[in-house]
Amino acid sequence: MLFDSAANVAKIAMVLVAVWSLLADEASARDPIPSPGEERQARAVNIEGVSRWLQGRFSEAELDALSPDDLRVESHYCSCEDTPHPHYPYTVVLFLTPRGTLVARPEGREGAVTITPLAVRHDTRYCELEAEASCYGSFTHPCEFTDFRYGPTLAQFFPSCKSDPAAALTRPDAGGE
Repeated sequence: MLFDSAANVAKIAMVLVAVWSLLADEASARDPIPSPGEERQARAVNIEGVSRWLQGRFSEAELDALSPDDLRVESHYCSCEDTPHPHYPYTVVLFLTPRGTLVARPEGREGAVTITPLAVRHDTRYCELEAEASCYGSFTHPCEFTDFRYGPTLAQFFPSCKSDPAAALTRPDAGGE
């Protein structure tokens, strides 16, 4: 567990509930409505990467001092249907804290969901997890970051997603790195 105090366990549990709710909403949108009497299988959620990231950011005392408003979770569903600018399909979960935002991807595997950290965001700047001095660039929306980072791979599977894929894959602020 992240830390042993009851307050920390409760805060992590709230984050887990928020993530579970976001993922359940996503699954409900994709999956057909179950027939009467049919049950949906519950999924386990693995947030080990999120826990390690929080542990590296906060001492136990600092985590105890955080209010529930200091730890928030957002989800973003990037899509070829986004307007005015389409994005390659990608789901991103953001874990917002006073010391930066963890950008992560939910991955479904064998009935479980694993939250895989991708980057750390400070304001609009997206940086590597291990070396935050090394940044990918500044992006106004998480979907712009995923287009930049994963667009070259996704373009081969979604060739008609963007009318001008080359323009979508350029770094918005190539200077200052």
